[in-house]
Order: sequence, then structure tokens, then C-alpha cells
Amino acid sequence: MKNLFSVAAVIAAAFCVAAGQPHVASPATNRLAQLTVRSPSGYENLTLFPLTGPASGSTSYRLLDEAIRSGQVKVQEKDGGQVNTVRMNNTGKTYVFGMAGEIVSGAKQDRMLQDDVLLPPGSGWLDVPVFCTEHGRWTGATMNFGTKGYMASGKVRGKASQTGSQEEVWAEVDAAHEGLGVATPSRAFAKVYEDKGAQEQAQPYIEKLDGLPALFPGAIGVAVAVGNQIVCVDVFGSPELFQKMWPKLLRSYVIDAMQSRAHGKMTVKQVQQFIRSAAGAQVTSQPTVGAGTLQRLSAPNASGSALVFKKTLVHLDLFPETNSDRGDGPAPRLDVRRQRTLE
Repeated sequence: MKNLFSVAAVIAAAFCVAAGQPHVASPATNRLAQLTVRSPSGYENLTLFPLTGPASGSTSYRLLDEAIRSGQVKVQEKDGGQVNTVRMNNTGKTYVFGMAGEIVSGAKQDRMLQDDVLLPPGSGWLDVPVFCTEHGRWTGATMNFGTKGYMASGKVRGKASQTGSQEEVWAEVDAAHEGLGVATPSRAFAKVYEDKGAQEQAQPYIEKLDGLPALFPGAIGVAVAVGNQIVCVDVFGSPELFQKMWPKLLRSYVIDAMQSRAHGKMTVKQVQQFIRSAAGAQVTSQPTVGAGTLQRLSAPNASGSALVFKKTLVHLDLFPETNSDRGDGPAPRLDVRRQRTLE
């Protein structure tokens, strides 16, 4: 079928050779090479391209927000409050998956996870890197966090991933408020979800696109485009994990669309080309605070990360590489950006 496209691993390897870059096989790049881009669903300026491919990950992970609500996972401020660190403790008997960009609410200010994390059973207290998503508050009646099931938008997640800068994250959160006309003293990203006008504007998007996983039951992820620009790509180890994450993912993608005036449409071919290039990414690995390994991906057109556990993919994200909004040249290399100290 013309609207399907499978990116073979041999193509990814050939791309790297042609570009003069070493190719390191990994569960992340292998998964990108195996993806098939399906016919998109869209509403207004938001277009979602389902991605299918072989499933290899576990389906038994519990989601972070579910685990917090049930009391299985405790989340607290560290040492009375540190902007870029919170403490988490999984007291249960199952692994708990938290995705980069997921928001924990309360305590002294809302935070979002900096990276994907897989909390092992009986983890004890772990120091988890986060970014603040609420610039105007530093007080709270309790040191404990809860959850409202919110996810930062793709643009906020991309800025966090590519710059590692708290200031840049705050700037992107402010841009979301401005783009949607939301005013709040605390400047919390969560207020974008709770604003009545934003909720009314989001509803048609959600009604139109909520059923996407049912249309493609084998989908393990999605490529997200607003107008003629890719915002992000999210890929999971299994259709089951993707479906569990879908409601909060969709709402975050809708925020990207609502704050943008971008026009035009991405095509299946353009998404194919984006993923094919990213499948040749250079890969570096680093330990995580939980289970598994975090892999950083850097390609000429995209960068991102992947959480790998027992040699299988849990989740992968990609964000397009762009020049700085301030017009001061190309974005720094990923290895350079990762050396920046968090604010």
C-alpha cells in the first residue's frame, strides 16, 4: 500500500555510512528502523501519524500517576525543596513507568520528570531529576506530591530534552500560557489544562482523535505534526503501553496545536524521511536512577532519548533539531548540551 512505509535496518545503516557517521546498533535505533508510518488522522492544524512495528517490551508496567494515586509510589521534596530533584519511593511489587514530561503536582511547586524512569519494586528512596513547571510559587502546606495525570506539551518536552535548561523550560511554559491566553500568578503549566476556555477549545480535538489507537490496534507510537512541522515522535515497547499512555499524550499534543498558528500539512513521505534519518542516530548510554539504561540519540535532523530495560525498549522520544529561537546559530551538539548545569 502506498500509504505504508517500513524503514529497513539496512537503510538506516546505509544512511550513516553515506553521512560519514558511525552507526551503533541499539534497541532504540533498531526500533526506529522497523517502524511503519500509517495513514494519519487529524483535526484543524494537528496531524497524528500512527506508527506500527514489532512489539518487544513488557506490558506489565504500572503508570506513575496510577501508582501515586494508589499510594504505591510516594513522591516528596528533597531536603525541604530542591528545584531540580524530587524523591520517589516505589513500595509495591510491580515496576512503575514514568515518562519524561509527566507532571507531579503540589509540594512547593509542580515539577515534570526530566527523563523516563522505571522504578523497580521496593526501590527505596531515589533522587529523580526534574524540571519545574510552576515558576511563580515556592511554598506549600506539605512536602508531598500528588498527580492530576498531566503531561507537559511536546514543545516543553523538546526544549527540556535539547537544552537541559530550567530557564528554557520556564520560557516554553510561559509561551504556552501566552499562546492560549491563560493568566495565572503561579505560572503553572497545569493551569493550561484547567482553564475553561482552553478546555472548550481542546474538546473538538479530543473527540476527533481519541479513537486513534482503536483504528490501529497494533500501533506502538505516533508522530505528531502541527501544521507543516513535526513536534515530536513517541514510540513504546508495546501497543498496550502506548494505549495506556494515550489519553494524557493526546491532551498534551492538543496543547501544542492550540498554541500554534502553523499552517500546512506534513505528508507520510516527510515523516518517513524524518524517521529514516533519525534511525541513523549516534547513540550514547548512561545509567538511570531506576531500572534499565537511558540512551541519548543524536542525528542531524533530530535528537531524543530512549529507556531500555533488559535489552528491550520501554519508550523512545524524538524532537526535531532547530536553530535557536534567538537566531544565534545552530543548536549545540547533544553531548555539549548535556554538560550544562541545571539552574
